[in-house]
Amino acid sequence: MLRQYQELKQQHPGTLLFFRLGDFYELFFDDALTGSRELQITLTARHKESGNPVPMCGVPHHSAANYIARLVRKGYRVAICEQTEEAGKTKKLVRREVVRIVTPGTPIDPQLLEAHEPVFLAAVCSAGESIGAAFLDISTGEFRVTQETGRDSLLLAGIWEQVTSELLDGKLIVRHVLIQCFDHPVTVRPD
Repeated sequence: MLRQYQELKQQHPGTLLFFRLGDFYELFFDDALTGSRELQITLTARHKESGNPVPMCGVPHHSAANYIARLVRKGYRVAICEQTEEAGKTKKLVRREVVRIVTPGTPIDPQLLEAHEPVFLAAVCSAGESIGAAFLDISTGEFRVTQETGRDSLLLAGIWEQVTSELLDGKLIVRHVLIQCFDHPVTVRPD
């Protein structure tokens, strides 16, 4: 089972993997350390007697959305792994797969959205001295786009006023400038 967890974790780097085990979502290894600290839940371990314990923590599946929301609000990306087949008496390990990844820019569940707070997803593209940016609030459908020229064009365009939860970009210099403009968690996605 831990091998299955590690394989899924490798497929989804940069996420906290909520791994469904019966009525709970469990986190293991470094994810458990982070989850325990950020969610203020008990950290325990598997294989304690082996001399090489595996850190773990978990939350009940019926209240997972609240815990996921807390992590996403802090800027974490959460991969949700479900059991994709029924557990049987003859089966020891059921098939599991990641069915959803929740990021600060992509919460759609009402429990993950703050009332009256936009959830902008931003895409930035630059070519030479020109920089273009698009913003989409997935909670309302609002869409904004701008293009400016010059090294400080993003700052001059007033983009720092946007409440951006997640940034999609292609240039390190643009990433650096934008992150300095926001005073809340921003998830930066690679190209």
